[in-house]
Amino acid sequence: MTSTTAAAVPTVRVRDTRDLLSIVPFALGYRPTESLVVVCVRRGGGLGLVARTDLASVRRPRERREMAELVAARAAEDGTVAAYIVLYGGGDVAAGSVARAAADSMADALRGAVPEVESWAVGGERYWSLDCTDAACCPPEGFPVGGLESTVPGAQLVLEGHAPARTREELYRVARADAARRGLAGRAAGRWERTGGRAGGDDQAWRTQSFGAWLEATAAARHADELPPALLGRIAAALEDRAVRDAVLLWFVPGAETHAAAVAAGDWSAADADAAASDAMAVVVDAQRAQAPDPERLRAGVAVLEAVVAHAARRRTCSPLTLLAFVAWWSGEGARAAYRLREALAADPGHRLALLLGAALEAGLPPGWVRARGDR
Repeated sequence: MTSTTAAAVPTVRVRDTRDLLSIVPFALGYRPTESLVVVCVRRGGGLGLVARTDLASVRRPRERREMAELVAARAAEDGTVAAYIVLYGGGDVAAGSVARAAADSMADALRGAVPEVESWAVGGERYWSLDCTDAACCPPEGFPVGGLESTVPGAQLVLEGHAPARTREELYRVARADAARRGLAGRAAGRWERTGGRAGGDDQAWRTQSFGAWLEATAAARHADELPPALLGRIAAALEDRAVRDAVLLWFVPGAETHAAAVAAGDWSAADADAAASDAMAVVVDAQRAQAPDPERLRAGVAVLEAVVAHAARRRTCSPLTLLAFVAWWSGEGARAAYRLREALAADPGHRLALLLGAALEAGLPPGWVRARGDR
């Protein structure tokens, strides 16, 4: 199950279910196919949790039950007052089908946690209610799908420059840089790695300079300046060092900038560094202290990490991809985080931070600010 929140979805006014269904692709960022999607509305009318799974992943009763329990728990935490279950695809959604069983299992779980639950299906040409049997309200043949393309909120989102990608892969894929730029970055990465402490150099100075390269790149990204391949190569090599990687992770956390520089430089003992990291992570995971990411810092950091992934050799992409997964999860974009983690673990199946983050995603653990929001 992959999920997101409405953190990145602009505010639009939704009048009815048709309007709501029309903005699902915008909330996900792409047009779902062969999927079960749950859209939650929070107290006050705001869009909350948006969760999606492939229908192929819920063929067995146990899979359906576990998924439904997880989503219901998250919906309750998020202060959901209405949940909409939507089946996407042209397959069989009649009573007794696998898709319908998945929708019914989800509805049963949500009704124990949410006041209002509706189930819908969207096919290639029609969409219809799975609950309503009143032909005057919900014709058995459904409604034309074209009607979902002409709603007021959908038109507003398009006019504001938003457009769903055709597929999830198209939305999340980081395009590789051309061969010449990758070559420059690769040679720079090799040179930078050879100057590090592992090659007999000064570890502390190397890490300090490595973190300086990160700061240089993020400063350039804030101004939309082009990032030199050599700089990206140095960062790619530096992120393979745990201290530098942890410093970059801390850099994203509000108020932890000084901690980040100290961790990178090795100015603290291991115990002090771990305590600082734990304190900073409380800002991410503890609902009592929770903060969402700083938008400007997030944009700059993500731009640099994606540029590193685009330029680095595949074997050097695990750490930047894991950091991208972390900030996606912290932003409430669980689907993007899961996708990035799969890429990271494909590059290094034993990467410890990626495995830890994967366990959090598998458990459905939301970041602290999402849990705190559900308490209000």
